[in-house]
Amino acid sequence: MAIPFTFRQLSYFVAVAQQGSVSKAAEVLHVSQPSVSIAITQLEGLLEQPLFQRHRGQGVSLTPGGEALLKEARHILTLSHNLLARQRQDDSEVEGQLVLSCFRDIAPYYLPRLVSRFERRYPGIRVLMQEEDLAGVSRALEQGRAELALSYDLGLPQEIDAEVLDELLPHALLPTTHPRAASPSLSLTELAAERLILQDLPLTREYFLSLFWHRGLKPDIVHTTASFELQRGLVAHGHGVALSCTRPAGDRSYDGAALACVPLADEVQPQRVVLAHSRRFPLSVPARLFLGLVAGQ
Repeated sequence: MAIPFTFRQLSYFVAVAQQGSVSKAAEVLHVSQPSVSIAITQLEGLLEQPLFQRHRGQGVSLTPGGEALLKEARHILTLSHNLLARQRQDDSEVEGQLVLSCFRDIAPYYLPRLVSRFERRYPGIRVLMQEEDLAGVSRALEQGRAELALSYDLGLPQEIDAEVLDELLPHALLPTTHPRAASPSLSLTELAAERLILQDLPLTREYFLSLFWHRGLKPDIVHTTASFELQRGLVAHGHGVALSCTRPAGDRSYDGAALACVPLADEVQPQRVVLAHSRRFPLSVPARLFLGLVAGQ
C-alpha cells in the first residue's frame, strides 16, 4: 500500500503545531506561508479530519485528532532523522532543528553559553528557544511542543528524565538603604515582617510562598510582578524586599540602582536547574546531541 502523505507534509504539520501559527511556522521553515497552508490542507484531506482549529488573528490550536497525530508524526520524523544520521556516521554534519523550552528567569544565565557551544559543534542544527513561565515549560513537554526544557525541577511532568545543571539557594533581595542590607543572613521570620514584592507566576509564586507557609508564616505582600527585573527594580528603589533563586552577575536593577543580596538563615532545599525531556516522545538526533553536550560539560 502506497503511503499517501510525505515527510514534508509531516514536518510542516509539526512546525505549525509547535509554533501555534502557520505564518510563524513558515518563517522557521524558510518557506512561503501558502506552501505550509497547502501542505496542511492536503494532509487533512488525506486523513479525512481537521488537524487544527483556526482562530482568526490568534493562530491555530490542535484538534484531538491533531494531538494524536503530533506524537506519531514526531516519532516518524525522529526515526527518519536518526536513520540518516547513522548512515552519515558524522554527527557534525547532522542537520535539523531542536525546540527548547526554557524558564524565562534562568534562560539568560545558561542558554546563550550552551547554545553557542552547541551550534559551533553542530552548525547544521538550528535551536529554537521558547521562553515560558514554569507552568508553560511543563505544558510544552507534556504536549510535545518542545523536546527539551531548561527549568527548575519544579512542577515538571512525572514522565521526565532530567540532567541536573546547577543547584541554587534562595536569597533575600533588599534595598541598600535597608538596616539589614549588610547582614550576613536573614531569617524567613524576619522577612515575613517586611513588605514583600512577589513574582506572581504559576509555580514560582507557590514555591516562594511555601517557604513561609511551611513555617507557619504569612508574608505581607505589597506588590506582585510578572517580571524578575521589575521585582528587582522595585526592591532597589525601596518599595519592599523579595526572594529569588536567580542572581545576575551585578547587584543592580535595569536602571542602575543598587540592591543587596542576603543569604537566608533558614535551611531550605536548593532549587535544581535541570535540562529535562519527556519519556513519552522519542528523542531526535539533535536532542540527543544537545543532552550529550550538556552531560559532558
